[in-house]
Amino acid sequence: MMKKATAVLDFGTSKVLVLLAEESAYQKVTITSAGMAQYDGFMNGEWNAPGDVTDAIASAVEAAENKVGAHIKEVYVGVPGEFVRVYVIESSVTLQGADPKVTSADVEKLQRQATEMLDRPTGVIIHRSPAWFKVDGGQKTLEPVDQKGSTLEGMIGFVLADQFFVNDVTERLRELNIEVKGFFSTSVGEAMQMIPFEERDHTAILVDVGYLSTEVMAVEGDALIWQKVLPVGGAHITLDLAYGLEKPFDMCEKIKRSYTFNAPKNTQIEVQGEDGPETFSGETVSMIVDARVDEMLEMIDEAIKKSGIRLGNWSNIYFTGGGLMPMAGARVYAASKLSRNVREAATKTVKLKPAQIFASGSGLLELVYNTIELEEQDESLFDRIKRIFRR
Repeated sequence: MMKKATAVLDFGTSKVLVLLAEESAYQKVTITSAGMAQYDGFMNGEWNAPGDVTDAIASAVEAAENKVGAHIKEVYVGVPGEFVRVYVIESSVTLQGADPKVTSADVEKLQRQATEMLDRPTGVIIHRSPAWFKVDGGQKTLEPVDQKGSTLEGMIGFVLADQFFVNDVTERLRELNIEVKGFFSTSVGEAMQMIPFEERDHTAILVDVGYLSTEVMAVEGDALIWQKVLPVGGAHITLDLAYGLEKPFDMCEKIKRSYTFNAPKNTQIEVQGEDGPETFSGETVSMIVDARVDEMLEMIDEAIKKSGIRLGNWSNIYFTGGGLMPMAGARVYAASKLSRNVREAATKTVKLKPAQIFASGSGLLELVYNTIELEEQDESLFDRIKRIFRR
């Protein structure tokens, strides 16, 4: 039996993506359609070309509709990292009773208390989840219920969406006669889908290299605990090639996609130009590409170090996004420069290629479906949280 189809709207730095999906008894989520439209994206919390955003949304929606012959009347919207703020709050509650032990009510009380402790936050809370709990200062856990003790402590992560983004997108979709069913954190969706729980049990880093910017985030347990957006992405590699090679931007995009990190110096790169094929020295291209990527990786490394996030020797850094990972040899190159284990984050839902480009939409889709499922069930908040992230 098929459930109602669900549409999600994902804003990248160079594209707007609409995914349509449905759930069945046999497969959790099946994507039935995808629509994409290019646009100028956003930087510094603003649209780069505000007048074109609604048209881009309409184009992506229409493309998704045409593939299934259905009209999209409502969507769930992903809020990109550029338009969110991340907060973490530590709180504690005293356990009651002659032989006190943690109950689901205690967990809910702690999280409500943490919410009240937010100091005049700016924006709309779109996500709240625990990084960890402790009973009487013991080991961190995400399952404290039934543990005996006198005090329950916890660190709770919050993601708040910028009010401008919420209002602006709601109004744009209203103009298109589309209702917003809810706003979700794209970052949370990506992190929960792509980083294995056993690694989030400590602390893990996810890096999403986009077209115009790069989002670096830290997750612990089921919470996003830190995030920073860097003003550099895949487009900057292409711009450097266009400047250094004195060739058109579109051709340099082809050169970038044909490039392989750490290839032999005598490698030649051939791409199709307007007047036929052109060949470029692999060594020359390497000098340009590697310099920019080295700078990007240095910025990522510095951001992580300044965050105060403590990583163990076992901690991996996961990379995703279409700005770097589609380039051959990028993962190994990044690992050598960062002196850490680097893994390419894998999506579980989307089979569209290249997968990196659909990573944020995939994570958003799964987060939405998990949330819908849990809202239909009569469970405590803590039980809901456990079910969302234990898949």
